[in-house]
Amino acid sequence: MKATNIKRKGDRSELLFYCALIALPILQVVIFYFYVNFNSVLMAFKSYDVMSDTFYWDFGANFSRFWDELTKTSILVDAFKNSFIVWLFTSVLGTFLSILFAYYIFKKWAFGKGFKFLLFLPSVLPSILLVIVFKFFVNEAIPGYISHFTGKIIDPLLIGKDSLMPTVLFYNLWVCFGAQLLIYTGAMDQIAPEILEAGKVDGVSSLREFFSIVLPIILPTVSTFVIANVATLFTNQANLYAFFGDNVGYSNYTIGYYLFVLVNRVGNGKTMYTYASVLGIICTLIAFPLTMLVRWLLNGREAE
Repeated sequence: MKATNIKRKGDRSELLFYCALIALPILQVVIFYFYVNFNSVLMAFKSYDVMSDTFYWDFGANFSRFWDELTKTSILVDAFKNSFIVWLFTSVLGTFLSILFAYYIFKKWAFGKGFKFLLFLPSVLPSILLVIVFKFFVNEAIPGYISHFTGKIIDPLLIGKDSLMPTVLFYNLWVCFGAQLLIYTGAMDQIAPEILEAGKVDGVSSLREFFSIVLPIILPTVSTFVIANVATLFTNQANLYAFFGDNVGYSNYTIGYYLFVLVNRVGNGKTMYTYASVLGIICTLIAFPLTMLVRWLLNGREAE
C-alpha cells in the first residue's frame, strides 16, 4: 500500500513537471500563432475608418480590390511572377548548386575548404553590410571597370531597367548557400565509407557516385529544405527592401515585398492592414496545397 502511494506521488510530480515544461511553449503558440492568425483572418473582412480610428465590418471591399489589382493592373501579376522566379533561383537552382558544392567539399578536391569559406561567409556577415558592399560593387566598380577598359558607359546594375532584377537574383543566389552548404556536407559525411568503397571497387565514376549513391542517401535532408522553401514562396522579399527601401518600381515587386511595404510604408499605417490580410490569406491558399503536393512527391521519391 505504501509503495503504491509513493508511486502515485511520483506520477503526480512527473505530471506537474511535464505540465510546467510545456506550458510556456503552448502559451506562445496560442497567443502568437492562433490568436494573431485568427485576428488576421477576421481583419480581411473589415475596413479601417481613419476619422474614428476603428475597424468596421466590410465583407467585400478588400476582395474587390484584390480582384481589380489582379485583372486591371499588373502589380499582382508581376509580383506573383517575380516571386516564382526568385523561388526558382534561390530554392531550385540554389539548392542544386549547394549540393554540388557540398559534394565538391565532401570529396576534398582542390580548394574545397576555400570554397566552403567563401560560400559560407555571407551567412556570418550582417546582411546590411553585404548589401552595402554589393551595391558599391555593382553600381560603382563594375561600370567603372567596363568604362575604363572598353570605353563603354553603362548604367549602374541596380538602376538599369534590364539589369536590376537579374542583379538582385544573383545576390539572392549567392547568399543562399551558407546554411545549406554546411548541412549537406554534414549529411554526406554521415554516409558509411563502406558504401563509397564498394562503388569504387565497381568502377563507379564521381558523376555516377553523386547521382546514384550520395544524392539518394541525403534526399531526406534535401527534401526538408525544398519543402520549407515552397512554404515561404510568398514571404521572400528577395532583399529588395534592404537594397531600395520602399522605392522599388511595381514591375520588380515580389509578394513578400508587397506585403511588407503595404503595412510599413510611411503614410499607410492601419489603412492597409485589412488588404494585406486578404493578400496573405490568398497566398496561403496557394502555398499550402503546393507545399503538401511537393511534400507528397518527395516522400514518395524517398520511399522508392
